[in-house]
Amino acid sequence: MLYDKWHNQVVKRVGPVSEFQLYVRTLILGLVLFALSYWYITWLKTPNPLNKAVADTSIILIGLSMLLSSLCYFWNFVDTKIVYRKQLGLMGLAFGLVHIGLSFSTVQKLFTFAMWQQGKMWPALTGALAVGIFACMAFVSNQYAANVLGGKAWRKILRTGYIAVLLIFAHVYLLKSVYIIRWYTGGMKTPPSTSLLVLAFMTIVIVMRIALWWSLKIKSARS
Repeated sequence: MLYDKWHNQVVKRVGPVSEFQLYVRTLILGLVLFALSYWYITWLKTPNPLNKAVADTSIILIGLSMLLSSLCYFWNFVDTKIVYRKQLGLMGLAFGLVHIGLSFSTVQKLFTFAMWQQGKMWPALTGALAVGIFACMAFVSNQYAANVLGGKAWRKILRTGYIAVLLIFAHVYLLKSVYIIRWYTGGMKTPPSTSLLVLAFMTIVIVMRIALWWSLKIKSARS
């Protein structure tokens, strides 16, 4: 309840902001992130830059959505950004769905016996599960669902997003760890790939969530 009380106070302090404004601003941020990612990937001459930039944009937007609670809790100067949490998550999901569409041939292989027999399904499976969890969260991220499910159950569903964050981390790690290790052992002669930067960012998201959980646990024990 400590977190809920703090969250409600922050939202009231921000004041009314139209949903349209929030979505437009989040879309602009998403497009800027996509453009920067696409430029960096093409500069590194990485194959399939369009799909990769879409995937990176999705992860960053979703990561920001999950990170905002921790950032706003520990640092007051970002409190006003808490109202973008829902829009960041939904926009990140939209980019994630586009990524799945662009990777449709890989997703199709999830339903083949050969892929499971060879144990090659984990990268695609972790990514698909993460998107599935975020889709469920998006489906209930409205007041009607909150009223039907009840506040406690509703919050539990939304908190499954942190499981999805771990799945995203696993997805990127399983796909790119070999290349990252090869880059490191080869002397790091080129700038880091966006995959490494994304993994570092997701590590921050996970660590900050643990820090928030621990801080709230201590405060609850003291009160």
